[in-house]
Amino acid sequence: MNRWCVWQGLLLGLVLLLATSPELRQVEGHEEHDAHYWQHMAHELLFEKKDYTMQKINVAKNIMVFVGSGMSQATVTAARFYNGGDNETFAFERLKWSGNARTYCVDSRVPDSACAGTAFLTGVKSNRGTVAVDPTVQRGDCSTLDAAKKLTSIANPDSGWESDADVTAAGCSSATTSDIAHQLIHGDIGKHFKVILGGGRKNFIPTAQTDASGAPGLRTDGKNLPQEWQQSKQGKNATYITTVGELASLDTSKVDYLLGLFDYDHLPFSADIADGSDTPALVRMVHYSLEMLQKPEHTDGFLLFVEDGNIRRAHGQNKPRKAFEQVRHYAGAFNMAKMMANEQNTLFISMNDVGSTLTLPGYAARSSDPTATAAGTSDADALPYLGLSYATGPAHSTYYGPGTGRLDPLKVLEGMPNALERTCPAVVPMAEGVDGGEDATVYASGPWAFMLSGGYEQHFVAHTIAFASCMDGACDGAATAVLSLGAVLLALGVRFLV
Repeated sequence: MNRWCVWQGLLLGLVLLLATSPELRQVEGHEEHDAHYWQHMAHELLFEKKDYTMQKINVAKNIMVFVGSGMSQATVTAARFYNGGDNETFAFERLKWSGNARTYCVDSRVPDSACAGTAFLTGVKSNRGTVAVDPTVQRGDCSTLDAAKKLTSIANPDSGWESDADVTAAGCSSATTSDIAHQLIHGDIGKHFKVILGGGRKNFIPTAQTDASGAPGLRTDGKNLPQEWQQSKQGKNATYITTVGELASLDTSKVDYLLGLFDYDHLPFSADIADGSDTPALVRMVHYSLEMLQKPEHTDGFLLFVEDGNIRRAHGQNKPRKAFEQVRHYAGAFNMAKMMANEQNTLFISMNDVGSTLTLPGYAARSSDPTATAAGTSDADALPYLGLSYATGPAHSTYYGPGTGRLDPLKVLEGMPNALERTCPAVVPMAEGVDGGEDATVYASGPWAFMLSGGYEQHFVAHTIAFASCMDGACDGAATAVLSLGAVLLALGVRFLV
């Protein structure tokens, strides 16, 4: 019997087994709570994809990972016609390969940025709201957090624990559970970062001191983390900056470590960055980061990690124009990075972590503005509807009258003269819109980028990075590969706190 007949028989047996045993289609819950389950799954897929090609492929010396949080496929599609036309193509869409990553958490069908980030940076899926801890840890439960449950990263059992005040407010001890800002500065991995740029100054300074804007910090432990960061880099030029002017005046050839915190809280939306603002554009932060990382002495390569969280924030406020402006901002930064590196030895990845509840209902004219014109008319209430809408969010009360139902959206828009602040209807009223659970689109080019084509679990991205860059011998054989995110993050170039 030839090999094809053997495989036919095996496949037929498998199909019959699945057809007669529906209970086998579901993974046992306890298996998903074992980190080795996720690693074994990824290694099997690595082994399969490794054999897709026989050509010689370079090792990825450099890794660039860009994450547009909340940048669902509907967002990209709508941002295209907002930023130039339906046939517009963003820089990240021009990468050679693309795939779909399944984003669910172990305990939730729809993820948040915490468990999604844990998946694609540690190679293990976790529970919603948890950061870099295994799936046996529930959000906010510091009693279950021991060393054996931590995955290598800047870790916390709650993504909201940005300062020590957040930890103690949750009833946990900041002496035994370090907050994210503290880990970023003093953690075994965070202290090795060459470049950290973003916002969130309030989490790095104590309540008794004020930041560059004059507002007091949130830390209750009395620590001024930027000062401690500079003191820890003895013998090195460790530069701390807070404005775009300070960034522009840098001579990166003379800087060994760079920390830039450009806002008290979140970085502003790109649409709100005016001339003379202290906040640099994302493209400038990427440019200076790569200047730092591409110095001649950095012969071993680097990993650049860039996350733009403002797309997700705009969707949460039901403000699609701000989301689309942010996509353009993100794409420009990615294009800068692509131009400054070589695809022969650099793996480029652009992806979203979570989706959104934005939808594009039919049938808008090609030339129409979906946030200002009707896409059609309802055959139920005879009112027009827009070409964009959300499932959840604060705009519900704007478009639905108490006791009267849906309002005419075109008349509602007449009362919103500021186009950037215009919202779109939300079906379910919420203070902030929730994330969407659709697959994340992953775009990739460079060494081993083809492994990120097709469909796979989100945690597979981390294993592909380790394999492509040959970290800890991971490329010697997918069946025995062991991901060490410590190796990844020790080379980490930049982390944006938005």
